[in-house]
Amino acid sequence: MTRQRKGVLVSIGAYCLMPNHFHLLLKEVVEGGIIRFMQKLGTAYAMYFNTKNERSGNLFLKPFRSRHVGDDRYFQRVVDYIHCNPAERFEPGWKRGTVRNMNRLERQLRDYRYSSFPDYARERRAIAAILSDDGFKVYRDRGQRRMLDDARAYYADIDLDDRGLHS
Repeated sequence: MTRQRKGVLVSIGAYCLMPNHFHLLLKEVVEGGIIRFMQKLGTAYAMYFNTKNERSGNLFLKPFRSRHVGDDRYFQRVVDYIHCNPAERFEPGWKRGTVRNMNRLERQLRDYRYSSFPDYARERRAIAAILSDDGFKVYRDRGQRRMLDDARAYYADIDLDDRGLHS
């Protein structure tokens, strides 16, 4: 949970930091909490980056985008999407549903330290303290390998749909 001076703004269900963007699954704890959290996060990171690199000004071109997660099935897809975001770095055919070596991909995602996937896939790291338990409930019965198989199949179906070969 992320705290403000007078309480918690959001709880964090999952995250993935990529070289040029990031994904967060946030649950609003107080009204307006997500907006305030994102403002604080953006401001704090810009201040850090600007100080470190002796520069000034904005870092982000656009404001953050958000989508409402309205049901359990979409929640599961969002957690999968967030955790599989680095997959294309390791498996170039990932978004076409092609994976040369699923065991290696699974290992690489578990080792990707800028994501909450390792915390879902095995014992939690110290950084897992920022995560709420809501996301972990999705994986108790499912497991990481099934998640990867489902996500790969999802991308394969999208590719077929785009080519008009699948109804």
